[in-house]
Amino acid sequence: MKKFQNVLKLAVLLAAVVGLIACGGKNKNTGSTGGTAAPAAAVNPVKGKTIAINIPHRAGSSTDIVARTFQTYFSREVEATVIIENLEGGGGNRSHNTTFKAKPDGTTLEITPFPSAVLGELTKGGEFKSLEYTYINTITGADYNGIFVPYNSPYQTINDLVSAAKAKELTCAGSGIGTNGHMALILLEKAAGIKFEYVSFDGGSEAAVAVAGNHTDCGVGNVVALKQLSDEKRIRVIAVVGADRHPAFPDAPTAKEMGYPNAVMDVCVGLIAPPGMDAETVKFLAAAGERVCKNPEFIAQSESLGSSVVYLGPADFKNLAGNIYKQAIIVAPDIQALSK
Repeated sequence: MKKFQNVLKLAVLLAAVVGLIACGGKNKNTGSTGGTAAPAAAVNPVKGKTIAINIPHRAGSSTDIVARTFQTYFSREVEATVIIENLEGGGGNRSHNTTFKAKPDGTTLEITPFPSAVLGELTKGGEFKSLEYTYINTITGADYNGIFVPYNSPYQTINDLVSAAKAKELTCAGSGIGTNGHMALILLEKAAGIKFEYVSFDGGSEAAVAVAGNHTDCGVGNVVALKQLSDEKRIRVIAVVGADRHPAFPDAPTAKEMGYPNAVMDVCVGLIAPPGMDAETVKFLAAAGERVCKNPEFIAQSESLGSSVVYLGPADFKNLAGNIYKQAIIVAPDIQALSK
């Protein structure tokens, strides 16, 4: 009898094993049966490689700060070594040209601000076509340009400044000819019917320091570069050339609010790549970029530096660039005239 019971137990055990094999087993963690396999993970086209992200501005610039913050998180997501290449020169065109001509294999990318990227093509003879880049994703957005004055300036509002500019020519500091700030200033000039003597500096930080030292009547620059001097009460931001007020300067109205509806300019900093990148690589890089931009640590770090994280995927980013391009065409003749 005992021998029979042992044989019976063995038979039952074998039947159970065969049954598990036949039905594909059971997932221990979820209890779901096999039969619908999970989708395979996308192949990582850059795993273990070195990715160069070109930057059109010097180290320490507002774009460089965004890029270096993004770099650390992006490197983890793509499982690759990511290095920053500061290719300043030619008003940004050195970087734009290098990226445009590179192989579209995911190892050469660029983080650049818009509209200045398209202005490089329209006003500075860039050897690239802005709308032919591969658009990956935006990183920041709505970090508009601010109009600012020395903290002790008699011009306390944008209307004060405009009234004074109608009475006499005022000087305005900015970060180069054909930059985002320069375009914002031209839009304000056209909207208000005024003209400033534009004083060009190598970067937004230098321009802000010049205004803080009362070397010019006012300045224009990305709000990220203005935060520290504003906190130190060395400059005063009196208006923002954008669709909305900026959270870093809630008391500074938009130029539109103050009666200049055409002084509105979209801006962003985004990740682009050479033309012709295959769809799967674009999808992989954009997904990695999205994870970075939705990472609470990245958002907090960016906001502490004055940046507003805004993610747009490839299609929406390209549409935004197209709209910016149309607006840039309006100011291009003014920039070209000043460049001569």
